[in-house]
Amino acid sequence: MGLISTVQASCRDCYKCVRSCPVKAIRVINGHAEVVEERCIADGRCVRVCPQNAKKVESSIDGVEKLLHSGAKVAVSLAPSFTGAFRMEYPGQIVSALKKLGFDYVGETAEGAALVAEEHRRLVAAATIGKPFITSCCPAIVNLLEIYYHDVLPYLAPIVSPMTAHGKILKKRYGPDTKVVFAGPCIAKKGESRGKSGEAAIDAVLTFQELTMLLTQENIDLSQCENIKFDSPSVSHSRTFPLPGGLAKSAALSTDLLAKEIITIDGLDEVIDFLAKFHEVKNSLRLIELLACKGGCVTGPEMTHVATQFTRRYSVIQFAEEPSWAMEHLAVGDSLKNEGSQIRSCSEEHLEINLTNDYTPRSVYHAGVSEEQIREILARTGKLTSADELNCGACGYNSCRDKALAVAAGMAEVDMCIPYMRARAESKANIICQMTPNAIIVVRSNLEIVEINPAAENKFSCGRMRVVGQQLATIMDPKHFEEALRSKKLVTGEVTFPDYGMVAWQGIFYVEKNDVIIGIFVDITEEKKQRERFSRVTDETLAKAQEVINKQMKVAQEIAGLLGETTAETKVQLTKLMHLIKNEERKGDL
Repeated sequence: MGLISTVQASCRDCYKCVRSCPVKAIRVINGHAEVVEERCIADGRCVRVCPQNAKKVESSIDGVEKLLHSGAKVAVSLAPSFTGAFRMEYPGQIVSALKKLGFDYVGETAEGAALVAEEHRRLVAAATIGKPFITSCCPAIVNLLEIYYHDVLPYLAPIVSPMTAHGKILKKRYGPDTKVVFAGPCIAKKGESRGKSGEAAIDAVLTFQELTMLLTQENIDLSQCENIKFDSPSVSHSRTFPLPGGLAKSAALSTDLLAKEIITIDGLDEVIDFLAKFHEVKNSLRLIELLACKGGCVTGPEMTHVATQFTRRYSVIQFAEEPSWAMEHLAVGDSLKNEGSQIRSCSEEHLEINLTNDYTPRSVYHAGVSEEQIREILARTGKLTSADELNCGACGYNSCRDKALAVAAGMAEVDMCIPYMRARAESKANIICQMTPNAIIVVRSNLEIVEINPAAENKFSCGRMRVVGQQLATIMDPKHFEEALRSKKLVTGEVTFPDYGMVAWQGIFYVEKNDVIIGIFVDITEEKKQRERFSRVTDETLAKAQEVINKQMKVAQEIAGLLGETTAETKVQLTKLMHLIKNEERKGDL
């Protein structure tokens, strides 16, 4: 399972994630959208846009809890955007809350950002025109270049991210056995922590959403926590790192919007547009700051929603520019809580930390697709000519051809073409309604006729143009429709329409979603007549049979009477004969 998975029971053919994914790293199988790990840059946009919450981010909560209960010392590196992620009066309250969760040390990732900014400044100072550097702080951008822009990858600054830099600092400061947990608004950081640069520095990544869940789970109320200091040196100048232009400002480089050699681009769509023109403009640039999220890290995919984007941005700037505001109400007696040891100066402590990084191109297999294959796939959705290609984007792809290519690559399904599927469904429904011998009448809840099919026109002797818009009572008694509307249940049964010489079996039901009542009438007039004829024949047959039975019974009774009289006479005669014989025998004996 990857960083982002799909809850299939909640995924319902909307394709919104496909539309939003800038690199089309989502595959649709049997109507369900799933993230393809090797194509995914982990920007998290699909998580944010899913209307059914069907996209789930891999949870680190259990792993962090195990670290906190393992007996090892655990430090947390808190991303600079935290001030806009939690509802609190003073930033130091989050430090207290994290200590209550069990973290031994709480530091600002901004400390690592300061070193990263300095390294970028040195690169820019040594850079030549035509060989600009692209900042390497955003892991989603690093993923984008490694997977899709191999020709641009050499321009990526060979420097670790602030998260990784700070992880190395914390392990050096508190010992290599110290476990480091990064907390921030980014999903891609989870993947970075497993990479070759992050795996030795970061043991787990918590998103701000997960951190909020942990605090809630432990019943920790930020508003009731003390305001205490971080267990790290003050690095206010690099606290603006999560904002567009933050790195350049931290490195004391020009952040002027009109600066010619240093530019900042935030938002993946804008970044991709820029990369398409990169080789045309690179000769005039020295530093390019690329951020996947529009507005920077304060709009990260796992940012909490306790404040607006403007408020988050403002809180970050305020914390960076007024550190005294953040700490002026410290709890009495609080200190750096570093177990009595004094933290060495940053310049001394960071000398031996390796901040270099290298990157590896990651290939995504693209099977060759012929024009004939594309045309065949397009034809399966009724696109036989270029005029048939609407390029509406409903399937999630920018054009019908792009979608056909995705089908050929196994990333999309043919029936994702919504206009085609709708036309096909409407065509089938229309054919059924037009050709069925059953009468169909559709009325609104006020019993105004909306639609009738040709069979209904014939059965009820009315023209469609004449009755549509009229009350149902103009052609029939509406009581059964009213019953269906009132009960919201299916009304069935045999009904006679004497005015039209018809007997029908009806089925009437209310469609709440569309607020219409639909009546379907099956003409059973001939069947009714046949049943009546059969009933008459049956009655006549039974009467004849009864008459025959009665006659037979009468004859039987008469015969029985005659047989009874004859039997009686025979008995008398035989009895007399027997007595006579007996008397003769007695005389002989004498």
